[in-house]
Amino acid sequence: MNDWITQHPAIFRIVQVLAWGSNHPIISLVILLFTIAIASSIIKAIVRLIETASWSILQVPFKLLFALIKVSFVSFTKVSNIALKKLAFPQPVNNLPALPPATPQPIYKDKQQRLTEITLRLEAIQIEQKQLLQEATELLATDAIEMKKQDVNLG
Repeated sequence: MNDWITQHPAIFRIVQVLAWGSNHPIISLVILLFTIAIASSIIKAIVRLIETASWSILQVPFKLLFALIKVSFVSFTKVSNIALKKLAFPQPVNNLPALPPATPQPIYKDKQQRLTEITLRLEAIQIEQKQLLQEATELLATDAIEMKKQDVNLG
């Protein structure tokens, strides 16, 4: 027995503690109660951890289902709003075939002649655009001058 205890020093320590405890029973009882209280606290903490993890795992499918319902509801709301807007304010139909002009346009046999006419028309549009921009600039400038006059009169 002595050889076996020397080969296993942990067992030897436990035997020493038990021998000491048998010699000091009150202190041993206090240590035993303290050890039981600590073990109980550790067991309760582990149980709470397992319970919390279990609830979290059980809630995942419900949370996913709720998120799916929420996304589908939002999508349905958007689609229904678009449909209601189209019903309330119908868009004018732009894809109706145009009626032929009262005076038929001449069919150009020469592409170069048509390109020349298009170029002249684009130049006329550009000149008109410049004139309109100049008029808008003048109007904005007169508004700015009038605002300055009002600021001076108020100040």
